[in-house]
Amino acid sequence: MTRLQRHPDGSITLHTEVAVHVPAGASMLDAEDQLMAAVNQAGAGLTGQLLSSLDADGRPLTGQDGGTLTAKRAKETRHVETPYGCVVVERWAYQSGEGGACHYPLDTAASLIGAATPKFARMISRKMVELPAAEVVRDLRENHTRAVTVDFVQRLTGLVGALAQSVIPVAGAGTLPAPEQVASVSIGVDGACVHMSMPARPQAADGTAADGRKGRTREWRVGMVGAITLYDKTGERLGTIYAATAPPEDKSQGKTAFWNTMEKEVAAVKARYPAAIYTGLSDGASDLLPWLQSHTSRQVLDFYHACGYLHAAAGAFTHEAPAGEDPGWWSHEACRHLKEDGGAAAALLAEMERRLASTRRLGTADRAALEKAVTYFGNNLERMDYAACAAAGLPIGSGVTEAGCKLLVKKRLCGPGMTWGFTMAGHILRLRALAHSAGGRWAGLWKAMLT
Repeated sequence: MTRLQRHPDGSITLHTEVAVHVPAGASMLDAEDQLMAAVNQAGAGLTGQLLSSLDADGRPLTGQDGGTLTAKRAKETRHVETPYGCVVVERWAYQSGEGGACHYPLDTAASLIGAATPKFARMISRKMVELPAAEVVRDLRENHTRAVTVDFVQRLTGLVGALAQSVIPVAGAGTLPAPEQVASVSIGVDGACVHMSMPARPQAADGTAADGRKGRTREWRVGMVGAITLYDKTGERLGTIYAATAPPEDKSQGKTAFWNTMEKEVAAVKARYPAAIYTGLSDGASDLLPWLQSHTSRQVLDFYHACGYLHAAAGAFTHEAPAGEDPGWWSHEACRHLKEDGGAAAALLAEMERRLASTRRLGTADRAALEKAVTYFGNNLERMDYAACAAAGLPIGSGVTEAGCKLLVKKRLCGPGMTWGFTMAGHILRLRALAHSAGGRWAGLWKAMLT
């Protein structure tokens, strides 16, 4: 039996009594299952009382347009999914004298999301951030004694994702580092392929696959990830704010949605850390550089991408290795030189160009690798002053961004056999970026949505 007690200050107290019978000889696990069932039953009853207390009293209300809303003759039944079970409540439906859509004060006062309470919506969407829908359903059944369908989980997460889009960037929960702690901010952007599903069309020249059984076409598209990383004056990473978007359904839109999202996130960070040095970190992709140049004062080429080209070109310099040294000695020395010495990138470029022009025999594969390294260094030379970056305590590697691609996109969207619709992929990436960002942004999201 549940009971609700109202107090003069407007607060309420919910009362209930829980009795759990544990049969003789029952194991601890069985006893815990009995306890959870009883607690869920009590929680459902209390939640039902709480929901009913938030409803209007049936008297006329004033609508948002200033007009009068009147209640229907009788209450309507509403099924509400909660962490403890499905609760059935009676609620008033209001409507203007001219008809139109009904207004339900209970739904608004309780901040219901679809047919779920905010707590249950947060629980399910957070699980969907990490797990496929079928696994979420199994987890709820086995660990929470809650039975829901895959369709319910997907639809509810979609509602949360749509709400999240309207409040990004969220302020977070106040746990971001203080402005005086942050000396530099690194902004990195990169992409990762996602297997997308879309309405079938005639076989394309690019070899996209048609799935005749479902009337769908499957195609690999690029989802985008942004990482805004905060560093102190010693170069210690303090936290990362992520942003991620799904590939656009219309290829002509390019990266527009992603850049718009990043614009908002970067503007919010700059407002909090106006004195920080802003560095743009990326690989050699030329299409990412213009945006980074417009938002950062310094652009840096990922050091490890540069080293990869040096290691690939090492075969052209095996003759320079001292006796007893590994054949890759040149590339290891070149990488050390590149990282520690000013002007090293230009010196290495000149050395590689001399090797190409020399008369010493050079195999076809080694020549191709060396030519690629020369082109790469030549195209990115002005972004390769790693010694100066190290002296200023600035990052030189885009590992945070690349790890973000794996964390946000590959780990969740690229499981065995997975294909995605554009809308749901967007919801998952948006929520996943918030959940894995520093500053309590997942908690901040719910505060922003419910206030």
